[in-house]
Amino acid sequence: MRRCEISGKGTVTGNLVSHSHRLTKRIWKPNLQSTKISLKGQTVQIKVCTKVLKTIKGANEDTLVKILKKNEATLSPKLAKILNA
Repeated sequence: MRRCEISGKGTVTGNLVSHSHRLTKRIWKPNLQSTKISLKGQTVQIKVCTKVLKTIKGANEDTLVKILKKNEATLSPKLAKILNA
């Protein structure tokens, strides 16, 4: 399942509603991009949604740690392990 490793944003399901109001199932997938971040001396490759990518792009390590601690409940296990180490 596609999921952002920082925000936890994932696939959402719903109905496509036609003009005659026939309902068909459809899904919306998050726009995930692979990127590398440097955290506590380690370089980690992660998949994040574009909204998070705009936030972390150009951020120094202190700001990045603040962002990760703010989203601690939805972090992927590998990021949580590095953050808590």
